[in-house]
Amino acid sequence: MQAAFRTLSALFGCCVLVLCCVVRSDAQSESEEARNPGAELDRFIAYMVTTHGFDGRDLRVLFSKVQPSPGVTRAISAPSTAKPWYEFKPLFVDQARITAGVKYWSENAELLTRARNEFGVPEPVIVALIGIESRFGRQVGTFRVMDTLATLAFHWPGRNEFFRGELEQFLLLCREQGWDPLQIKGSFAGAMGLPQFMPGSYRRLAVDFDRDGRVDLWTNTADVIGSVAGYLRNFGWKGGEPVVAPARFDSGEWHAFVDLGIKPSMTLEQWKMRGVESMDPLPTALSASLFSLDLVGGAELWLGFDNFYALFMYNRSKNYAMAVHQLSIELVRERERLAAIESATAR
Repeated sequence: MQAAFRTLSALFGCCVLVLCCVVRSDAQSESEEARNPGAELDRFIAYMVTTHGFDGRDLRVLFSKVQPSPGVTRAISAPSTAKPWYEFKPLFVDQARITAGVKYWSENAELLTRARNEFGVPEPVIVALIGIESRFGRQVGTFRVMDTLATLAFHWPGRNEFFRGELEQFLLLCREQGWDPLQIKGSFAGAMGLPQFMPGSYRRLAVDFDRDGRVDLWTNTADVIGSVAGYLRNFGWKGGEPVVAPARFDSGEWHAFVDLGIKPSMTLEQWKMRGVESMDPLPTALSASLFSLDLVGGAELWLGFDNFYALFMYNRSKNYAMAVHQLSIELVRERERLAAIESATAR
């Protein structure tokens, strides 16, 4: 996503400088190179020509049509995942998603079961993730991906190299799929389709689950479901293992342990030796991390296992990972509730 703006032509030079000033108050401290998208453009085009065999003239024509997007920088500078948990959860674990998720599960039960059998990821987790990412296709993004990646690659102060790499991947993906790069739309971060895959993930991890010879993450439900399950397994999802467990800290200061990160680093037995204990009875050999969620009354402690880490790697936010988990639980409860009503009515 990052490299898109490198190729902005001189036509956009003035707009670019204005946008840089909006995004960063300390723009004057940036290097001349960072404020010279024309030079960045030349280097990016040369790289794409030399490394991937693109036509330089075609790329110049393409990038002359790229438009800066201040809306992208505003959105990515204040993502919903940055909200405290008590504000974030109601936005994503809501009745509308639960109702729509139960319907999606029922309509695609066979595909979801096949994905669980092949990848080990339970049906409600797959459904919950798709629901949170795009409300099952209702919100797949309205930003042109070319504009988005260019903005973030050259006119946003964070993770420029990442987004330049995603721009490279996007252009390769468009060439492989026969897409017009200016017609593809996605999120404010450049994610695409119902599961909101970044271009690099689309190329590496998207699954042709119906084996029709192409991967379509917008309209092909089989590919969407298979790709979500395959992504989670790629990042370590382990079928049959827990996602999280509530934790208690017996004494002392727990903040230092939270700072160890989301990736599981110690077994439950090792955590217990440090005063952290699972409130659920679980095998002590399980590896876990310790994290906190912000409640109105203070922090709530949780142990996160390999499956929580897999969810975290889909969107690097503990709020996001926990929302997928809790929505999956609500989907199961709602299906069970509806089944009980149907059973009682049938008597």
